[in-house]
Amino acid sequence: MSEYSFLIDSMEWSFSRINSFCQCKYEWYLQYIESAVGQNNFYAEFGKFCHAILEKYAKGELSLFELADYFDAHYDEEVPSMVYHKTADIRQNYRDKAVEYFENIDLDLEKYEILGIEKKCNFTVGGKPFVGYIDLLLRDKNTGGIIVLDHKSSEYPLGKRGQVLKSEEKKFKSYKRQLYLYAIQVYNEYGVYPEKIGWNYFKNRKWLFLDFDKEDYDEAQNWALSTIAEINEEENFNPNVDFYYCHNLCRYRNSYCEYKNY
Repeated sequence: MSEYSFLIDSMEWSFSRINSFCQCKYEWYLQYIESAVGQNNFYAEFGKFCHAILEKYAKGELSLFELADYFDAHYDEEVPSMVYHKTADIRQNYRDKAVEYFENIDLDLEKYEILGIEKKCNFTVGGKPFVGYIDLLLRDKNTGGIIVLDHKSSEYPLGKRGQVLKSEEKKFKSYKRQLYLYAIQVYNEYGVYPEKIGWNYFKNRKWLFLDFDKEDYDEAQNWALSTIAEINEEENFNPNVDFYYCHNLCRYRNSYCEYKNY
C-alpha cells in the first residue's frame, strides 16, 4: 500500500482525476499529492472556452448571431497558451475552424427538453465519492428518453464506414467511460438509465450518439474502482515520457517536471 494512502482515501474522485493517472503517474503525483501549481495547455483552454460559449448559447445569454464574433474577440485572452507543431499553425487552424462552426452552428435543441446545463453530479462508485459536470442533459420530446451529451473539441472518431478509427480508439473509450459514470447520476436522480449518451464534435460539426449499454456502464465503474486501487498501491509514480505530451499537454511542462527532455 502506498505511503500516501491516508491522503488518497480522503479524496473526492472525478473522471479526470482518475484518467490523468492513466496518462502520466508522475504528473498525477505532482498535482494531487504535492499540490504543485501547474498550467493549462492550449487544447484544454480551447475546449473550456468553446464549452463556455455553448453554455451561454444554451442559456440564452448569447444569440446565434453573436457566437462567432464573441469567440473571435475573446480568443487570445481566453486561449493564451502556445502549442508546438513542426509544420502546422495549430492556434490559427483551431481558431478558423471554431469561427466557421459558430457561424454555422447546428446545435438544434428544439426537439429536446433541457434538464441541465453544466449540471453538477455528486454520486458514489463502490462507496467512493465522485463529482462531475454534464455539459447538456436532455430529454427527447418524442421518446421521453434522457440523453447525456458532452461537447468535444477533439477529432470526430469514426471513419467512413462508421468504425472507430484506430488512432481514436483509446480516447473514445475514455470518453465513453466518462459519460457512463455520469449515467449513475441520471439513474440516481430519475430512476432510469439514459436512453443514449452522445457527443457534439463541434470542430468537425458532427454529432455522435450511442444507445445505452449496460455492459459498458458496468465496465466504466469497474475501471474507476480498479484504477483507484492501483493508485492506492502505487509507490514510484514513474513518468510516462512522450515528446508531444510532455511538451504540449503536461501541466508541469515548463516547471516541476525534470523528465521533459529525456
